Amino acid sequence: MSTSLSVAEILSKLEARIAHHEQQVELHKQQEAHHREQIAAHAAELEKVRQHFESFKVAALPAADLAGVPVAPTPAGKEEPEDLREFVGKRIMVSKLIARVVDSLGEGYAFGAAWVAQETNRRFHSLLKRPVDARTVSNVLRRLRNAGALRQVQPGGAAHGEVFAKRGGG
Repeated sequence: MSTSLSVAEILSKLEARIAHHEQQVELHKQQEAHHREQIAAHAAELEKVRQHFESFKVAALPAADLAGVPVAPTPAGKEEPEDLREFVGKRIMVSKLIARVVDSLGEGYAFGAAWVAQETNRRFHSLLKRPVDARTVSNVLRRLRNAGALRQVQPGGAAHGEVFAKRGGG
């Protein structure tokens, strides 16, 4: 160690080192605060993206399964008129009309209550006092599912109804 420095020079150099280290401490405190903010922002964004990812995955997988279900072919030409003799002079049971529409569908064809209601109203408009609504059809479809005639392809919710398909062999 050199002793050729005067006391004033030593004090000056020590003050400069103190100032340098104080600046470094302050700089790193600011960087630490900035990094804490960045960590918090990225953690919040990560949580939001994970929630969207999980929500999308929950919705996308059943939709992909549903997309693989074959659609019944549209009949080419005119349909045969419905045989309505069994309903003449009898009280019309809407559930039987709905069941008839479902029975006419091919196996594996996926459908919902809204479509069955529309088809029932189209086919049997002359027998109905008022159009059948999707809520009524939904109840009948759930009964058919519980009886084993249908299987549920996709569960329903507030935004969309259940999707059903006929079971094999009937």
